[in-house]
Amino acid sequence: MSAPVPVADVAAGQRQILRDLAAEYGRQLRQILQVGELVKGSVYQIETRCGNPGCHCAMPHGRLHPATVLSWSEAGRTRMRSLGVDQRDRIRRLSEQYRRLRQARADVVRLHQQMLHAIDQLEQALRLPPPPAAGRPRAARSGAQRPHG
Repeated sequence: MSAPVPVADVAAGQRQILRDLAAEYGRQLRQILQVGELVKGSVYQIETRCGNPGCHCAMPHGRLHPATVLSWSEAGRTRMRSLGVDQRDRIRRLSEQYRRLRQARADVVRLHQQMLHAIDQLEQALRLPPPPAAGRPRAARSGAQRPHG
């Protein structure tokens, strides 16, 4: 059987874990603070009908039109907006910025949970048992006080 690890070593290890987690937490927060404008959603290409009854896409087996769209969820429903050629690059960058922010947020949540666990472990390592009882036993507490003297 191996000897127990001294409390000071366990506490030092937990403190180092907390320092490392705090440093990573700071890096994630700095990344979040650098985020500029963003757009919720994803940009992707679809094929669709234009709605013009005389267009080739209106035929039963007609070729569809490619369209770039922004898709996002709002109030439990999926929304979609067609993007013009002049908007595509900018909206794509802004939606990627949104994904980076959400990922950094998830990382902060994960780090926060790890920090709480490390703090609990540090507390366990540092906690001393209750002191032993005083020299003589206390009188039973029946509500009445013992007379002095």
